[in-house]
Amino acid sequence: MTRLNQPGLRPGLRLLGVCAVALLSAVSSLPQSVAGARAKTTEITFFAGISSSVNPEKGQSLPQLQVNASSPYGGRIAYNFTEDHAVEFTVANPPSIHANYVYNFAPIQVRPKAKFVLYLTAGVGGSRYGVELRDSSGNLIAREEGPDRHTTAFTANFGGGLKYHLTGRLALRFDARDVVGRYQATFANVLGVTGGIVRGRQTYNDLQLTGGIVFVFGGR
Repeated sequence: MTRLNQPGLRPGLRLLGVCAVALLSAVSSLPQSVAGARAKTTEITFFAGISSSVNPEKGQSLPQLQVNASSPYGGRIAYNFTEDHAVEFTVANPPSIHANYVYNFAPIQVRPKAKFVLYLTAGVGGSRYGVELRDSSGNLIAREEGPDRHTTAFTANFGGGLKYHLTGRLALRFDARDVVGRYQATFANVLGVTGGIVRGRQTYNDLQLTGGIVFVFGGR
């Protein structure tokens, strides 16, 4: 997993935002005659990817809680109520489950039986990530005992991506989203701390980039 500091990531996020707005504006102006996601269809996606973290609380008192994610992979199942609106459920590693709303934009036709479909998504759920206690140098603090080194938090996620439909039943999918959660844990018998008890809290942004394959069922 690649770790990125927040200041260095901001210019890239701003550029990505500007490009996304320009791209979505162009897509919204396209003719609506080409069908996007078909109504009353079910999509099953298998995906894998990479993640980068942003920890916005670097200035907090030390020692501090460190949240550790890992490369995301898993499955998604979506139901398209119409060509534009869908609901989707995700089960993935790191252990997580989310329910999302998906909005599909009008497609970009690239050849008779292939097209790009851009989408936006947002939802809520829960994630279980590994946690550690580290000092100002990023070193793991020695301790005699502590909690289970994983903690579960309520999380929200938002993002978007595109689907490249090869046929009416098969597509490739590329997705970018931010999974945000507030994690907390209590550590006992921490060396060098009065009383040996440390309670840590951390707001954690897990930026996930994934690719996968989509199988479409139902519909006409």
